[in-house]
Amino acid sequence: MDSMIHDMAERLFRDHVTHRLREDAASGQFPEALWMRIEEAGLAMALVPEAAGGFGVLPGEALGLVRIAGAHGLPLPLAETLIANAVLAGANLALPGGRLTIAEGEALRLERRGEKIHASGHLALVPFARWANRIVTNAVLDGADHVLSLPVKELALDPAQDLAGMPRDDAEVDLALTEADVGVVSRPVEGMRALGALIRSLAIAGAMETILEMSVQYANDRVQFGRPIGKFQTIQHYLATMAGETAASRTAAEMAASSYDTPAFALTVAAAKARAGEAVEKVGALAHQIHGALGYTQEHSLHHFTKRIWGWRDEFGTELDWTGELGRAALSSPHDTFWHFITDSAVQGAPA
Repeated sequence: MDSMIHDMAERLFRDHVTHRLREDAASGQFPEALWMRIEEAGLAMALVPEAAGGFGVLPGEALGLVRIAGAHGLPLPLAETLIANAVLAGANLALPGGRLTIAEGEALRLERRGEKIHASGHLALVPFARWANRIVTNAVLDGADHVLSLPVKELALDPAQDLAGMPRDDAEVDLALTEADVGVVSRPVEGMRALGALIRSLAIAGAMETILEMSVQYANDRVQFGRPIGKFQTIQHYLATMAGETAASRTAAEMAASSYDTPAFALTVAAAKARAGEAVEKVGALAHQIHGALGYTQEHSLHHFTKRIWGWRDEFGTELDWTGELGRAALSSPHDTFWHFITDSAVQGAPA
């Protein structure tokens, strides 16, 4: 799916996301200049409705930015900010601008204390928390789903990082929120786990496309026994397997993105994250098999992408978690056969 915003993002990331920038980010240096360019381009507002200041494009097109960011190994919370802004807009909360992130808020407790709502609890492994201005999450109060906008400067952070060196910080929440920080959603909102699984599925698909491209290039360049290793049947088989896994993952992720904000979203995102997780194991292992020891060196870019997909695989639910969701949905379906379950127009969110 090509579009003007995709072309703009592709050019921006191609020109500015370098091996050195990813290395510096992994060592703790925030790429401020690149983030300013992303904000100036308005990319973080792409999923927000036009009436709220966004692009007014289809969800599938806006979320395609996440796949492109994944393909470049972008070490910034663009995907998280994209989702956070859309969730805030849906709850009629002000969009604060700047860097945002998301977290699963099921462990948070909300209670009314006078005119304010007090939030307390623990948020685990929040992506880019120390680099964000606010954490957007959701929790239940009085039986209703609420969206929360938590100022990071008022939280106690315990810094940690993922395999790629990106911030994954624990946050202790104990603060009083004003009306500007809490919104009651007018319709059911997808949990942050599902929204997080969506952006991780898209990012994995993008990163695996880059891993495949790097592997094909290396197989054509590396000569062994007088010919490129890509001429050997075993390597060709590896590349074919990687191509199939990557294509299937992208298809599933884009289907989930297109079903954003429809009845089909819960099932399509479960399928996308499960499929991405299965593909990661094969694509990562085969890429390193093709590259040999070179792929493990700090100087080569391959590890920037394989470390990312290995980390993203476990975030916002593993493939085991999401296949379980699919299984429970199938077992609770009124249909007599699994085929009727997966082709039901109501399940797919299509008009009856």
